[in-house]
Amino acid sequence: MLGRIMVPLDGSAFAERALQTATFLARRNGSGMHLVRVHQPPLPVVVPGGGGAVHDPGLDLELEAEGRQYLLGRIEDRERWRTVTAYLRGPVTECLSGYVRDHEIDLVVMTTHARGGVGRAVLGSVADGLVRHSVAPVLLVRPGVAAPPAPAAAPVFRRVLLPVDGGPAEDRMIEHAIAVAGTTGVEYTLLRVVTSGAPSVRPPRPRRGEDPGSRAQRAMVQVTLGVKAGELGARGLLVRPEVVVDDDPAEGILRYAAANEFNLIAMATRSRGGLERLLLGSVADRVLRGAEITLLLWNPAPASAPVQTQAPGLLEGIAAPAPS
Repeated sequence: MLGRIMVPLDGSAFAERALQTATFLARRNGSGMHLVRVHQPPLPVVVPGGGGAVHDPGLDLELEAEGRQYLLGRIEDRERWRTVTAYLRGPVTECLSGYVRDHEIDLVVMTTHARGGVGRAVLGSVADGLVRHSVAPVLLVRPGVAAPPAPAAAPVFRRVLLPVDGGPAEDRMIEHAIAVAGTTGVEYTLLRVVTSGAPSVRPPRPRRGEDPGSRAQRAMVQVTLGVKAGELGARGLLVRPEVVVDDDPAEGILRYAAANEFNLIAMATRSRGGLERLLLGSVADRVLRGAEITLLLWNPAPASAPVQTQAPGLLEGIAAPAPS
């Protein structure tokens, strides 16, 4: 259940594009909304005549007042009873991930650029860091994605791709995806990418006792996926199991998603080299940077965020207690 949804904002129209999706999900689920902004102190003012750069506390206070007022201005009248605003001070990623943990946020919704890297996401380029540190899944909305439908009962994500690999976090990731996409009018596809057993830079060569294209392996995986699809189908969900052969799992996922017109990819992430680096070179990272549709990413073992250098200050919200 999505009891609490957080939307990080930085004052830009680009970041605000996540509000449509977040508000739609909040209304559908009766969720509490948390609009969060992290204070960005002004750059020091250069004093003419070689006096160096000085910090202007008056300007800092002015920007803080504007930031607080900005958050209040983002609350729609019909949402005031369940919306909380929080104005934080400190390192951006640490403040946001700490807020997610301390307020038991169930979902983070934020805007991010499409191809060519995460680029500038809301609050700067913090999407990668937030996925790494957040204990909640992060829904990364592409700015070109169409607005959710008006009827609250209509699904915003009608075709959902769930790349799976049989890992221990798979079942929880599927539940996160169902919580976001819903159960009615949604088609889920469980996708498993298997390799041919050959390096992707060479022509496929079969392993001993295995035919080209891993037909035997594909059949075995298809049975496993079919069992999982049957379990979900017994809950009233429309689920298709699908197995494809590709020596590059990330490219296999991207090609399948593009060819079948999905509008959400939901997958767990993996951090390499321990947890100090997020996804670099991993399948999830490459899907994030190559896909043009909305992604739901969840890190089952988020890295511990560095200790904050300054305790965040909260702006009093206008809200009833968020649903538990």
